[in-house]
Amino acid sequence: MTLRSTAAREARLAEVIGAVARQALAEWGVERIALLHDGSPEAALAARLLEDAPAAVPVLRVAISAAQLESLLQLLPPSHDAGRVAAEARRLYARLLGYALPASPENKTSLLLGGALPPEPLLPLGDLYASEVAELAGDWSAPPEIREMAKSAGGIERLDGALRERIEERNPAGLEALPVAVRLAVERALARGRASRLFPRIVPKIGSRTLGLDLFE
Repeated sequence: MTLRSTAAREARLAEVIGAVARQALAEWGVERIALLHDGSPEAALAARLLEDAPAAVPVLRVAISAAQLESLLQLLPPSHDAGRVAAEARRLYARLLGYALPASPENKTSLLLGGALPPEPLLPLGDLYASEVAELAGDWSAPPEIREMAKSAGGIERLDGALRERIEERNPAGLEALPVAVRLAVERALARGRASRLFPRIVPKIGSRTLGLDLFE
């Protein structure tokens, strides 16, 4: 993308995502978004799009400091993963606020292949694939197993391209462009998270096939 086309796409995304977020705030009767902010490219992009919307959406960045994380880890058995503890702490903090709507900034690739959807009711980047986030934010993030799928597929663009063909184009053979081992891993991941996608989340609709009941035939 050129700088001009990137700026135009960001402006359009900010308009759509901001409108959906403001409607969600009205329906939930709260005044701001509690964005789970882990320092990822997705979190930074989601905050920017919400705040740059034509009518800016108030965003509270819910983060956990290194000192806070260390205190939590001291209360838990050594086997607990620090990243997971930090994620759950952010989630709990956002829920306890009460006056803000919790939002997870995960990208569509991560949401499709990461198992059960996060419990937050708003997924502002839920219709943007990881490769699209990379174009806008310069990088992307996902759990290690998804990054390994992307690496084995030949890059995130190839993995996302196959997912788009399968989901956006409704082509059952869309994943066949992937190496066999990657295709099988993707199919298992899609199946593992399907049940949670049957329950509603608020996802600004950017493409033709968003997460939810319309995802599969």
